Amino acid sequence: MAGNWEGFYFDYDVDSDGSLSRAISADGTARKNYSLFGDAVSFNPTYSTNKYSLVFTAFTGVDHHQRSVTFCGALIVKEDYESFNWVFSHFLIAMLGKEPDYIITDQHPGIIKYVRLVFKTARHQFCMWNILNKVPSKFGVMRDDYHDFMRLLNDIMWDDDLEAEEFDGQWNSMVQKHGISDNDLFADTYDIRKHWVMAHCRDLKMGFVMRTTQRSESENSFFKRFEHKSGMLVEFWMNFESAMDQQRHTQKRLDNDNKHSSPKTSTPLDLEKFGAKVYTHTAFKTFQKEVLYSIDTCKAGGFEERGELEVTIVKHAQRGTNYDVNFNRG
Repeated sequence: MAGNWEGFYFDYDVDSDGSLSRAISADGTARKNYSLFGDAVSFNPTYSTNKYSLVFTAFTGVDHHQRSVTFCGALIVKEDYESFNWVFSHFLIAMLGKEPDYIITDQHPGIIKYVRLVFKTARHQFCMWNILNKVPSKFGVMRDDYHDFMRLLNDIMWDDDLEAEEFDGQWNSMVQKHGISDNDLFADTYDIRKHWVMAHCRDLKMGFVMRTTQRSESENSFFKRFEHKSGMLVEFWMNFESAMDQQRHTQKRLDNDNKHSSPKTSTPLDLEKFGAKVYTHTAFKTFQKEVLYSIDTCKAGGFEERGELEVTIVKHAQRGTNYDVNFNRG
């Protein structure tokens, strides 16, 4: 049975015994937030309620303060194919058919199958932490070269500056050095690299903000603080609403802080001053770090005009690499 009153959407399903098997809801504020911040969505059903052993999951994004924002909450009786199909399909209905640019999940077979069937345009990315957590058991924690291998793996997985070709070269060098070229796990992980490693996902608009399902996991922990072990289902939803109210109160407080104060700049650059005007305080801090980093490590090494393009050649001192920065006058 579905409902859609004054922006509030809900639906639920029952099994043959009349017991609740699935439920989903999103109020008007959540749906509006999705229209603003729904570029990237994290989905991770890891939080089980106690009274009825229902699995709670939230569709989570990142707002303009780089804080987690909840778009939708759902309950499922078990993590099976039918449940994931139902939840994903009804999430799209709740969001008026608007798909995210990409959705990030773990590698549960049911999730993989129905993300690809339900979402027609969204790119499906895998959680980097989920991939990394599989490594110790497959590589062998007792190996003498275990720590050296993990250091190399972490270096290339989390390096934001690596280009795709550099990642491929360093990965192949790593697996050959440690004699695991024929390991099925690492071969399969490499084959799906375009679904998880940032070097192959640079075109994702929110890729560097959401690389793992940690947003969902932290949201699940946040909601769990409002749960009572012996609570009834109606109490669970009331507690969920309380958690949403707290989340939104924090967002409003940060909005107010941004409206009535300005961040301090660290350079005389017009670029940084402009960033201080257009970004929220939290986003500006990230931007400011990049500005300061670029002053220390980058410098313009030349300028060319190529048709409508103005091309500045930027030299990166630490990497010893030149980059073309293109400005299209048109």
